[in-house]
Amino acid sequence: MAAWMDQLSKGLSLVSLAVAVVAAWYALPLDKQMKELQAEAVRLDNALKVSEAELKRLEASRTLSLELFKEVRAVLSANEANARQEEAVRVLVESLAEDPFRWKLLQAIASASDSPEVRQKAEVSANFYQEEAVLPVAIATSDRNAPKADAATKPYGFMRIDWFYCVATESRSKPLAEAAKQLRDDTMTGSWRIRALPKEINARVGYQIGNNVIRHNPDELQAAQRLQADLKSMMQLDVQLMEIAYPTPDYLSVFFCAGA
Repeated sequence: MAAWMDQLSKGLSLVSLAVAVVAAWYALPLDKQMKELQAEAVRLDNALKVSEAELKRLEASRTLSLELFKEVRAVLSANEANARQEEAVRVLVESLAEDPFRWKLLQAIASASDSPEVRQKAEVSANFYQEEAVLPVAIATSDRNAPKADAATKPYGFMRIDWFYCVATESRSKPLAEAAKQLRDDTMTGSWRIRALPKEINARVGYQIGNNVIRHNPDELQAAQRLQADLKSMMQLDVQLMEIAYPTPDYLSVFFCAGA
């Protein structure tokens, strides 16, 4: 009898173990799904936090833009023109507003200001920031069927390049920009432009360029180095490299400002 009970107990234990194993086997996919759901919940929570922060930033930007608009309207519609107030509000707009609101407000100041000097500064800045806001993202129509540059020999061949010349040294820097633009060949598909860098813009933090410089993102170092080498070999021109953190994918900006 005791032996029979012992065998029964062992049998029940084996059945319990088998049930536990089967239950664990079926629970594995569920456990994996639960972990995936938990990870997704964390991701969504983080995304929500980012979205809330972005919404707050956008709301703050809209509020600031509205206040700047009111200030510009008040100054420009005043019965008596005041060049100092017009210049002050121009500086405020240029320093605090975000594009495209910035260049549109500057255009309004350029159109309505009674001060020729303020109009000229506002127009120059408006044009510059408008060009910045519409950096070309597509290759030129004439280059759509052009063969692509070999990435190993010309890693900047597919990139957009803006050739800036400092207005402060225009007589010598603009010809350099024009000559550099001629380095383009049929294998290069990125759009190239010549652009002026006004004194007012170059005086701002983030510019203040007084040399010949190629600005690039960290992952575009190879392209910038090759362009630097080509400018040296083809134009006998020394150009420094400057890494920037602000993301500008597939884009290089070259500044000719030596002596500015």
